[in-house]
Amino acid sequence: MNVYETIMNRRSIRKFRQEPIPKDDLIKLVDCARMAAYPMNLQPLKFTILDDPADLGQLFPCTRWAGYLENGTPKENERPTAYILMLGDTTIKANSDFQVETGAAGATITLAAAEAGVASCWLGAINREKIRELFGIPEQLTVLDLIALGYPAQESKAVPMKGGDFKYYMKETTLQVPKRSLDEVLLQR
Repeated sequence: MNVYETIMNRRSIRKFRQEPIPKDDLIKLVDCARMAAYPMNLQPLKFTILDDPADLGQLFPCTRWAGYLENGTPKENERPTAYILMLGDTTIKANSDFQVETGAAGATITLAAAEAGVASCWLGAINREKIRELFGIPEQLTVLDLIALGYPAQESKAVPMKGGDFKYYMKETTLQVPKRSLDEVLLQR
């Protein structure tokens, strides 16, 4: 799969097979994230891989899933088998606005994962303070977002957006993700 095909086919997945991802593959995803484009090349992000079953059990209650779906939260046998936690280092970047950096790193991780056959779901609805407490994260690191990872146990596909309705939904067993058309987003001159 080339980069364009990977981008066009990558969708968030919320149900995963219970098959561990090799640690070396997870480390490669972080290695890709460190090479993302960062403003001023500050590179203020740090990453933690969480794939130990005990850690996964503690982390899962700190997440909220699929707000538009009834029964959108993965069941115990559908949960991610790993997460990458993104952290902002305030000793490198003094202000606490890491949105651009998180966007660059998160997009890089999810695309590299998709290219490797690993599904992902970017989670921003998380209990950051509880995560800090559970994993002993130092105060100079801002808890940003989580990327949930695993091998897919569901299908997800992009569908045309109708009437401005952006809410994803299930159709049979496939998650449908409305996307605006190229004509709507590309302003011609």
